[in-house]
Amino acid sequence: MTADCSCERQGRGGLGVVDLVMIGFGSVIGAGLFVASGLAVRQAGPAVLLGFAVGGIGLTGVLFGLAEMAAADPAPGGLRHYAAKTLGPWMGFTVGWMYWTSGVLTMSSEVTAAALVAHVWLPALPLWALSLFFSVAVTAINFMDVRGYGKVETALSLIKVAALVGFIGVGLSFFVRGADSGLAAIRAGGSDIVKIFPTGLRGLAASMLMVMFSYAGVQTVAMAAPDTVDPPQIVPRGLTLLTLGILGLYLFSFGTLLLIHPWNELTSGVSPFVQALRGIGLTWADSVFSLIILSAALSSLNSNLYSVSRMLFALARDGDAPRVLARQTKGGVPGWALAASSLMLGAAVLLAYLLPHQAYVLVTGASGFISMFNWLVAALCHLRFRRQLLRTNPARLVYRAWGYPYLSFATIAITGAVLLTTPLAPGQLPGLIVGVTQFCLINGIYWLFLRSNRLPASKRGRAAAAKFDREELPGDDRLRLR
Repeated sequence: MTADCSCERQGRGGLGVVDLVMIGFGSVIGAGLFVASGLAVRQAGPAVLLGFAVGGIGLTGVLFGLAEMAAADPAPGGLRHYAAKTLGPWMGFTVGWMYWTSGVLTMSSEVTAAALVAHVWLPALPLWALSLFFSVAVTAINFMDVRGYGKVETALSLIKVAALVGFIGVGLSFFVRGADSGLAAIRAGGSDIVKIFPTGLRGLAASMLMVMFSYAGVQTVAMAAPDTVDPPQIVPRGLTLLTLGILGLYLFSFGTLLLIHPWNELTSGVSPFVQALRGIGLTWADSVFSLIILSAALSSLNSNLYSVSRMLFALARDGDAPRVLARQTKGGVPGWALAASSLMLGAAVLLAYLLPHQAYVLVTGASGFISMFNWLVAALCHLRFRRQLLRTNPARLVYRAWGYPYLSFATIAITGAVLLTTPLAPGQLPGLIVGVTQFCLINGIYWLFLRSNRLPASKRGRAAAAKFDREELPGDDRLRLR
């Protein structure tokens, strides 16, 4: 963060509340929710709803904490900036580079998913050509100004949200008319405890990593805070609506699924929503959900590219990446950081095709570890951020998150428990090892090469952050925000 960041904190972009909410939906609801979430249901049975509720507590703690920090300090880099400011420069460096590498790997899985869906309709085109096409198209979207990007992401996210709302409506209407095979399977479980926990607590614990995957990526919205019209007003409202929207969609969607389709008859490789709709006689579900999965993959790819390019831009501004990556286009787009992220996406896609099975397992496992790590950091940052700002400049706390500090403590406990139970999730241990190795490698680079030789930009960034802590809001603004 350089000395000219005050203007960015005031919000020079064109994103409103709806745009921010839809960017959040775009980053959270990916192709994995529509395809791989059936594994969590199969592992936990009806108890998966309890898993989503517990994960929702962590989600609430993260989003409310980010809303408070972003409303007070909507700086480039989001969580990386808050980590550097509250936990130290080494944590900012670690969070930034782990976020960027994880985002690039996640994008490779999304663009591969999009290519596989399109290949069914266009079998004459090779998968690499379809992947290249989608990568170039999404990169072009991100080179648009922020308003153009917001409109495209809103349209893509609306498709996913409409699909889940439509599934809830159709499923419940059929349930009322007697399509209750899912409920019958639950009732046949035996005692009340067995009905709820048919696979025991071990099954619920094994499903939690996949459940938390479904919430991963929410920290992307903090990256969009500087691009909103009025961050202190828009960010808290947007993140509150996003929290309620995600929790409502997930709990009602999977609750409807459990009512109309037996949880123990779900199979891997096919969307659980498609299987449920087939079970009530809607044979056209395959075609419709193929379009939805394609839009979900492209939306997730689009929002991830937006966030990783902003993260790389913020790293460069603070001297933690080559300075050339901090250059912007006339429209305010971090062009060099965006181009570099797109090139790395191409390399990750190539790896996915050379080692398809191994790459997917490692990518999902490592991304899950990094997402949980980011949640831990977000909760710790929020605990320290409020204490620091109350001591230095309480006028900046224009929004105070509900549930502080208990929600932050709950988030730390939940994410810590999920990380400890990761070995119970089938096939996820290799990814966990990759994530831990990445954490150690990035930390090693910082402590060996950068700690004693920080670039001047980093010093200026920390000085600017300290100055910001001491700044007072203009009287009219303080009165309006309260």
